[in-house]
Amino acid sequence: MTKPKVKDFMYVSGKKYDGMMGRCYRPTDNSYKNYGAKGIRVCAAWITNIEEFRKWLRAQIKEMGMSEAEFVDRSNILQLDRKDPCGHYTPENCRMVSIQTNARNKKSRVRHEYVSVEGYVISV
Repeated sequence: MTKPKVKDFMYVSGKKYDGMMGRCYRPTDNSYKNYGAKGIRVCAAWITNIEEFRKWLRAQIKEMGMSEAEFVDRSNILQLDRKDPCGHYTPENCRMVSIQTNARNKKSRVRHEYVSVEGYVISV
């Protein structure tokens, strides 16, 4: 019988990193067609040094008011998100968000604006 993997910060951050790299650089990854095939890349600092990614991730966790243990516990509902869906994976363009927030930040999401009778702009 094999032992289950211990879920700690190093493991979870490695999984987040591997997912990002797969989306951008592994044609066999299910999401590659939406990322790497469209030219989405990872910044040089993160490609060459996973510890730079982990340093950034620790800062994000602290900014969210969480401990590393809380982040690990919630890792299944937190995702790496690019603020600009057309931009690359960089410290300036990335954040950790809930699955729901990430789903709303899609390039394909269409916004419609209407002007009401009163003259107000309404976004839908």
